[in-house]
Amino acid sequence: MFKIRIKDIEVEYIVDYRDVKYVRYELSRGVLKLILPKHFRGDVEYYIHKKDNWIYNKILEFHKSQNILRQSTKDKSIEHNSLNILKEVSKNYIKKYENLLNVRVNRVQFRSMTTKWGSCSSLGNITLSKDLRFLPNDLIEYVIYHELVHLIVLDHSDEFFNIIRKRFPDYKEYDNRLREYCFLINEDK
Repeated sequence: MFKIRIKDIEVEYIVDYRDVKYVRYELSRGVLKLILPKHFRGDVEYYIHKKDNWIYNKILEFHKSQNILRQSTKDKSIEHNSLNILKEVSKNYIKKYENLLNVRVNRVQFRSMTTKWGSCSSLGNITLSKDLRFLPNDLIEYVIYHELVHLIVLDHSDEFFNIIRKRFPDYKEYDNRLREYCFLINEDK
């Protein structure tokens, strides 16, 4: 693990060489992962500083999220349901929104997902993250509604968000809360 100063914070980073064409940046649990092409021979710090505003803002967002969520939990741990309870809660929301949106889900599965809360295929298959069990019910409901809207509009176009706004006019607040939980959940892993 390396360290680099960006503005007024010290950022820990690791370098990973992969079979990729372009430099990629990932941030997990406050640590930057710089993914470089296998035969990269440039200045690593130069490439970090190319994105220092983005990195700096993401690190601040991570720390802010940690503080908010820690303050909202008494013992600094996330309450969670069992996977069976999550499946039952999800089933109820799916049924509710299938009827409301006039769509049909083909299949639902629960998986460990590192970067998403859910996904929807063009075949009507919904995949939900097992980590949803750590979320309050209103966020589970939002994620399921979001995925079921993808049965109508597969992308994140204006048409998609117009449908989202009908049920969740403050959807950006829900997205922010999901990001905050993502930071805290990943920190505890």
